[in-house]
Amino acid sequence: MTKIDHSSQAHKSIAQDAYTNCLKACETFDDFLGFEIMQRADQVWWKKTYEEHPEELAQRIRKHLSAATLTDTGCLEAGPRGTTATPQRVCWRGRRQKVYQLVAWGLLGELPSKRSVVRHLCNNRLCIHPKHLKVGTQAQNLRDQRLNRSKDWPHQ
Repeated sequence: MTKIDHSSQAHKSIAQDAYTNCLKACETFDDFLGFEIMQRADQVWWKKTYEEHPEELAQRIRKHLSAATLTDTGCLEAGPRGTTATPQRVCWRGRRQKVYQLVAWGLLGELPSKRSVVRHLCNNRLCIHPKHLKVGTQAQNLRDQRLNRSKDWPHQ
């Protein structure tokens, strides 16, 4: 794995596209729940983020993507390489979360439901590449993992 040269056009393009897409997602955010239904704390946090901090959110996402390390498989891994196998966490606006969650939810522009999780389509928990992340259910996430493990099974 190699550290991305910040002059790399492809890497800059991913970060800039994410920045632009995040601003669009925040702009088109529609609070479909309203205040009639009791919102969970994370929904209230994301609602306020989309409505009051879209530029800062987009800059945060771009910063993390620009600082990521490109792997041989095309993943962008956050955090210092070789120190840990756990996803990097970040504290922002009084909330601690994983960087991949910040990227995925920031680009989605929707409030998370109780059943929502961020899925890694590449099966690399350290990856924050926007094209490798998708929001879904835990059942879908477990299915992804089973399918990925079956590809590695030598007796097929």
